[in-house]
Amino acid sequence: MTMSQERSACLGLWVLLLLGAGMEEVVEGCSCHPAHPQQLFCSAEIVIRAKISGEKIVSLSNSSSPYMKMIQYEIKMIKMFKGFDKAKDIQYVYTPVFSSLCGVKLDSNNKAGYLLSGSMWSDGRISIGQCDLVESWDNLSLSQKKNLNYRYQMGCECRINTCYTVPYFLDMADP
Repeated sequence: MTMSQERSACLGLWVLLLLGAGMEEVVEGCSCHPAHPQQLFCSAEIVIRAKISGEKIVSLSNSSSPYMKMIQYEIKMIKMFKGFDKAKDIQYVYTPVFSSLCGVKLDSNNKAGYLLSGSMWSDGRISIGQCDLVESWDNLSLSQKKNLNYRYQMGCECRINTCYTVPYFLDMADP
């Protein structure tokens, strides 16, 4: 490669790096750290088993912005695993319309059953998203279903670390 070709290639790389750096402010999306189901259970305010019986798009504010719209899933709660002190009967859960805002798409056509975890807003509505424990009930293992009853709650004092590299070294000084 000649010196001018090297400079052109180098200049091209710098332009790509600068454009990429500028994109951080333009492009946004939902991202969640991988977590063990027990960690998701423990960090949630509400954990329920429910069937989805309907859905509609609602606006929770006076804004006409599509980014302020939510999917309101009508549910039939089958069992509550966590959140007894927060809610007694849950009829709806809410999620952003857009997946880029961490919204989740649930199947309301065949009355599918789900394990749903989420948080409660100050007005009492339940919010679910991609970073919560949202799984088809049929996809859960028998062990996971059993652990929902007592073991996950009993283990909330433990912190489960996810390994991203091999080998993984645990720093005993970490809380």
